[in-house]
Amino acid sequence: MKVRGTRRIYEGRVVNLRVDDMEFQAGKHGDIEIVEHGGGVAIIAQPAADSIILVRQFRPSTGRRLWEIPAGKLERGEEPAACAGRELQEETGYRAAVLQKLWSFYTAPGFCSELLHLFQAQGLSRGEPSPDEHEDITVEIFKVAEAWALVERDELPDAKSQIALAWLRGNAAVAAGAIGRP
Repeated sequence: MKVRGTRRIYEGRVVNLRVDDMEFQAGKHGDIEIVEHGGGVAIIAQPAADSIILVRQFRPSTGRRLWEIPAGKLERGEEPAACAGRELQEETGYRAAVLQKLWSFYTAPGFCSELLHLFQAQGLSRGEPSPDEHEDITVEIFKVAEAWALVERDELPDAKSQIALAWLRGNAAVAAGAIGRP
């Protein structure tokens, strides 16, 4: 496969949309729509080993208020760790003494370039949140088991948050000896 040409059909504040003219096997070609996104961060913030901070906010794309871990988009030229610290403070009021990057993953690689960087926040100190003017955020601390129960009841349908909670549960199971280390 190769790209024969590209045209941008929309430029926005958060995303751009381009159409790539692709050449496939046997000389066939077709258009592929790509959402260009500058990337973002998500933060696992735990005030205690068995708890996690979740935020609830209205997500227009779903028409619902969703529980999720704190997250946000990278500003142009911003380093992911700086973005993680900024978003954690803005959305929750908490500051982290240490932000450890866990890994990065594409959110929907079939059509979107968004690369999300997942961090674990350690050494939390509480302050006042300073959300953006368009954000109406509720902050709550959940026991990890309570947060996972939200997933099981389809009340936490956010993939990045489900990944974070599964990681926490897996680590707890390893620590308890319920499963072996990889």
